[in-house]
Amino acid sequence: MPRGVTEKATLILSQQTPAMAQTLEYERSAFGHGWDDTDGDCQDSRAEALIATSTTPVRFATDKRCRVVTGRWVSSFTNQVIQNASDIDIDHVVPLAWSWGRGATQWSSEKRERFANDPVNLWPVEASLNRSKGAKGPNEWLPPAGHCGYVARFYRIVKIYKLEPRLAENEWIRVFLNDCRS
Repeated sequence: MPRGVTEKATLILSQQTPAMAQTLEYERSAFGHGWDDTDGDCQDSRAEALIATSTTPVRFATDKRCRVVTGRWVSSFTNQVIQNASDIDIDHVVPLAWSWGRGATQWSSEKRERFANDPVNLWPVEASLNRSKGAKGPNEWLPPAGHCGYVARFYRIVKIYKLEPRLAENEWIRVFLNDCRS
């Protein structure tokens, strides 16, 4: 066994294809450096996600209208109403680290940054739930509410970006969505 490699790491590596092994090299910075402001209006993709999904007009920190402080959001994870923007994380429905091992390594840096800031892949949710989800796919983590909608959106984004879930993940999603239709 190579020096510094544990038995557990060796087992994990032996079960991976070459594309899957690249997951170990994931770095958040490969998807850009934080929230992007592509249109230059000082509202980054976090602010724009908050503005777009609030059911009431949002309030900003200053007259510059860059940082959202309040609004009314209904969490897709719990159906709870959240009014303070600081209580919200913007969830990547398809986590960046998850996508890395399923095709994002092959994308250009521009495509990865677009993916990380794509409104279709961004959901305002409770910070604690977003953090408990981490980089897990739906076969490893589901929100407390809205399971079918969450998995359907996850799978739609996977298809849009031509990501390649592992065989077991793909089968799990297929069976789960079929159950949702029943």
